[in-house]
Amino acid sequence: MRVMEFPEMAELVASDNRRNVDLPCSLAELEFRVDPDETCNQFKAVVPGEGPLVMEDWAASQLARRLKIPYEFLSSRCSPGLAQQIIDHFMSLQAPRAVLLRLRQTDDGMRVRAMLPASWSCFDNVDFLELVDGVVDEYGMKVQHYQIGKVAFYCRLLFPENVDAGSPGEPDPHNFGVFFRNSEVGFGVPEAQFTMVRQICSNGLMGMTGESIMRLHQSSLNSLRKGRLVGRFRNGLRKNLSQCGSIVDTIRSARRKKLGVEDVAAQLSQIHNQYGLSKRNLDIVREAFIQESNGVRTRETTAFTLASSFNRAAQHLPGEESIKYETAAWRFMSRNGQN
Repeated sequence: MRVMEFPEMAELVASDNRRNVDLPCSLAELEFRVDPDETCNQFKAVVPGEGPLVMEDWAASQLARRLKIPYEFLSSRCSPGLAQQIIDHFMSLQAPRAVLLRLRQTDDGMRVRAMLPASWSCFDNVDFLELVDGVVDEYGMKVQHYQIGKVAFYCRLLFPENVDAGSPGEPDPHNFGVFFRNSEVGFGVPEAQFTMVRQICSNGLMGMTGESIMRLHQSSLNSLRKGRLVGRFRNGLRKNLSQCGSIVDTIRSARRKKLGVEDVAAQLSQIHNQYGLSKRNLDIVREAFIQESNGVRTRETTAFTLASSFNRAAQHLPGEESIKYETAAWRFMSRNGQN
């Protein structure tokens, strides 16, 4: 499993950050245009000094929410002409409030990635990494994976020590770590969550323990000082590290706990219902179960095997959906894996 040094990733994130621009302005200064696209309407903001800029889907959906119009309707269920009339009408009813446009320079030119209230407390990816830098260095954590998406930044750091969560004669090394998530465009709050990686293959199979180390809310970002935030992160990390033994015990117990499943397909569907997961991914989970079960008879299926099926499937899903599956896998295992 390839790992990266934290400073190397931090430099890449800082380089990416240099493509971003913030533009405070008033709604009264802005116009919005709707153009036809291949599959749905495309929205553009006429920005002072910049001209018409393409709005990313998330920014366009923020405009729709501000105007109290369903975004799906505007983007794909009405003609560009009708969408333009609707936007023009509701924009004429808006007070001339100040807003913050977050722009991004792309290969196709400058784009609007978010339209936020002027009072928004910006907490960028570089701010998050600067916040945790000292603690990461203190524990010797390495970067196992990171992704800068259009609406969110994801990063998983691992502690260097392996922890065996296998059974006698069948070692199964894991690494504990921290999963970071941040959004610069209002998609979610900055959060650090305790996680683990099962090293059974080169990519690792990951899972969330569901335990939050730190979660920062927009309303508190201005009032919290950096030193206090670092202290909160360090204390949350220590608390979770003290629970590693019980997490390993849960994994080992789940390996032994046979669930007596008669119908795997029905069981997987039930787990989707129980944890609010999308059933459009059921086929991916079924295929993952076949790989995880390795020919074991159905009634011999363990809680660990079912949970690992969801973790394996999560690796083929996009960011937020992957997190939901990893978290559901841990909750299922911890609830059903006890002897």
